[in-house]
Amino acid sequence: MLVDFTVENYRSIKEPVTLSAVAQKQSDRQTSQSSKRKRVKSDHEITPGYHVEGWDIELLPVLAIFGANASGKSNVIQALDYLLLMMSKGIQEAVTFQKLFKSAKLDPFRLDMISAQKPTKFELRTLFNNNIYTYSLVINENNIISESLDYALNTTKRTRRLFHRQWDEINKNFIWKTGEHFAGYHNQLQDNIRENELFFSILVKLKVDVIESIVRWLKIRWIGINWENPKYDNITLIKSLQGTENSISNEIIEEVLTILQKFDTGLSRIDMVKKYDDPNDYNIFAVHNTDDGGSVAWLFDEESLGTQRLFNLAFRIVVVRKTGGLIIFDELGTNIHPNILKRIIKIFQNPKTNPRSAQLILTSHDNTLPRNNLLRRDQIWFTQKRSDQSTELYPLTDFHVRNDLAIDKAYLDGHFGAVPFLPSEEEMILQGDEQCQES
Repeated sequence: MLVDFTVENYRSIKEPVTLSAVAQKQSDRQTSQSSKRKRVKSDHEITPGYHVEGWDIELLPVLAIFGANASGKSNVIQALDYLLLMMSKGIQEAVTFQKLFKSAKLDPFRLDMISAQKPTKFELRTLFNNNIYTYSLVINENNIISESLDYALNTTKRTRRLFHRQWDEINKNFIWKTGEHFAGYHNQLQDNIRENELFFSILVKLKVDVIESIVRWLKIRWIGINWENPKYDNITLIKSLQGTENSISNEIIEEVLTILQKFDTGLSRIDMVKKYDDPNDYNIFAVHNTDDGGSVAWLFDEESLGTQRLFNLAFRIVVVRKTGGLIIFDELGTNIHPNILKRIIKIFQNPKTNPRSAQLILTSHDNTLPRNNLLRRDQIWFTQKRSDQSTELYPLTDFHVRNDLAIDKAYLDGHFGAVPFLPSEEEMILQGDEQCQES
């Protein structure tokens, strides 16, 4: 599971920003008497978080980032997505995937000359088997400056080095330090690793017991944070599952259809019909029931954009619930009704519907999501621009708000920042008059 993520000098992010899934202590979020009278749930009642044995912390299943356009909220999750992609696939493949998925490149903050010459820094903390792993990477123009992996047992809390390498510019090689708990044949590969290769991405292809859990988490992760993903388009997903003899695959497609039916899409089933000119390919039809007890079908890609995106999203939800993975989504509310989006969040918030502790990180402009009883105060994050146009990331808990506050209204009123600075109506009218006169 994700514990927290820190990035520095990435696109609009200049200073280090940290997105944390660590819940606030329950003692710090008492429910007031007025809140009880209004039937407002406490943060712990909204979702208890996942208790981590030995660390006295809870990890949150959902994190939501809000902010004005161009404030950098997408860059925060793009940075996380890019790091996970490099760790699991390697730098060169990450560049290929970046083009395929239309995601951001590995660029530094370019609005001042000093930052433009500095490297990008990542730090990722994850938790598996109650042990916390810390992976750090400093990279400049796809060349590694430093890379390290440490872990700490929940029993001792002592940080143990697995490996660390630092580029020596004078001798043009890496200086390696390997911990006693990382012995094995994999260390023989160190001398052959190029400047633009991650050691971790090589370890992913091997069997190294001490990092097996984090490697498995990376391998099952759903790559990409946007809807437009040619590798995982709906037609490809359906063809990979429907009509197969694999019982798990059939179970997935049935669960996806159940979710779609509960979301009131009107979809009763999905049929696949072999093409006459190519018996190895299929036409995929969406089937709807009619009032007279019959049914009508049309090509699945003729369904509304909302239904198509819901299928894609439902598929991801089903898979991640079975694997306990992580989904990162940019602009999750696009083409989805707010009530459906709330239901999706509740699926992740409830331990009964999310038994494997899957996590969802999203950005959104839907101001109804911060309303009471859906998200805890420590699950709500904001981005805004600093005076130098760099991105600032901060949680709602920085403001110590009551849990019965109308957060959505306060957010739109600008009490937490993270909203666009717009000209007044009078200024807009005057500007419009000037344009008319010029024309």
